[in-house]
Amino acid sequence: MTLSLQTLHELSTDSALVMLQAAKRKAEQLGIRVCISVVGPQGIPLASIRMNGAPLLSASLAEDKAYTAVSFNRATHEWDQRLAEQPKVQQALGQRDRFTMLGGGVPVNVPATTALTPASDTGYDSDSTGSLTASSLLAGAVGVSGGAVHQDIACAEAAIAALGINNSYSP
Repeated sequence: MTLSLQTLHELSTDSALVMLQAAKRKAEQLGIRVCISVVGPQGIPLASIRMNGAPLLSASLAEDKAYTAVSFNRATHEWDQRLAEQPKVQQALGQRDRFTMLGGGVPVNVPATTALTPASDTGYDSDSTGSLTASSLLAGAVGVSGGAVHQDIACAEAAIAALGINNSYSP
């Protein structure tokens, strides 16, 4: 047997903190109080915050949204439509402790050509457009909970945009 190793591309904690601040600013603009969680590619939390007055349950929901998004490299709001005609799969996934179809969990994919290049304030650099290609790398996910679904998604997208990544998952 030959030993083989795999490189793990993970958001830095500095990038996670930038994301939290951006999502918090968006929530303030929307007039809502939310909880925000950023996880690495293995679903392990890197950073999280609960805005004063955010619903108590939102803290664990935000982490579950991020966990679900990184687990499947898919935004959580996409699951309703994806499983609409597969009730058995929907039921099976729904029985998993941390799986959620509530919108507000979005994966963070970085272009492979620029992944993990240190930058001055975000921890990552992106190409001139910041857009994703077929060779994107999953570096983590963000989950937001406490507002309406479209507000949670907007906050999550603001978090990703703060890294200079064009990663739109709006429904």
